[in-house]
Amino acid sequence: MKSRLSQGQVTFGVSIGIGSPEVPYALGDLGLDWIHFDLQHGVLDIRIATTMIQAMSYSQSVPIVRVPSNDLSIINKALDLGAQAIVVPLVNSREDAEKAVQYSMYPPRGIRSWGQRASVRDPEYTATANEEIMVIPQIETELALRNLERIVSTEGVDAVFCGPYDLSMSLGVFRQFDSPKFAKALESIVSTCEAHDVAPGILAPIGPVERAIERDFTLISLGGDLPMLTGTVAKTLENARNVSKNRPQS
Repeated sequence: MKSRLSQGQVTFGVSIGIGSPEVPYALGDLGLDWIHFDLQHGVLDIRIATTMIQAMSYSQSVPIVRVPSNDLSIINKALDLGAQAIVVPLVNSREDAEKAVQYSMYPPRGIRSWGQRASVRDPEYTATANEEIMVIPQIETELALRNLERIVSTEGVDAVFCGPYDLSMSLGVFRQFDSPKFAKALESIVSTCEAHDVAPGILAPIGPVERAIERDFTLISLGGDLPMLTGTVAKTLENARNVSKNRPQS
């Protein structure tokens, strides 16, 4: 995925919050570029996420993990247990971004500690991890926007994710995704990323996927498992009830 993004290719993924290995096991066959495991919100913890990543180990989709906070121990553990990219919430400064990179990299680039489990299935893991692991800060506050160039230009940052709901809330236009103020923020994220060869991403859909593509985002979430599940069932049920109401009476 890192190579594809460096070439400007668009990648698509989904976010998972339902705590069952059956979900990534089923989604792993669909051709998604990445599957995002959300440990910040919802029921997932490291133990559950580990079994879920194992369930998609046959898949070509890349497992990425959003950790609850910019914390050395949780980032280390998420990487040791199979994450190939780390999404770090509430990165508001270069210092925050530098911490995220240092926590994700082995010395001399960082301070990530070595754990046996990470290299059980890949004896070359330790030698290649610093080049292959992706560090993805989340831009989701007005303060982060003010420090955007300093965050994006941090060495070791490969991509950023816009958190549209929190960002719109911070800007005072919560869920007003057509607001000129919010649109300007998205334009700033994309243009700043492009200037520094960093991939711009959006972590939740805020309209038709075509709009995210047109805005030049290259990591695009198609949605979350729970809203996709409830939305599909609700639509199917509505259609079934409409057909039932209109059936001829015998």
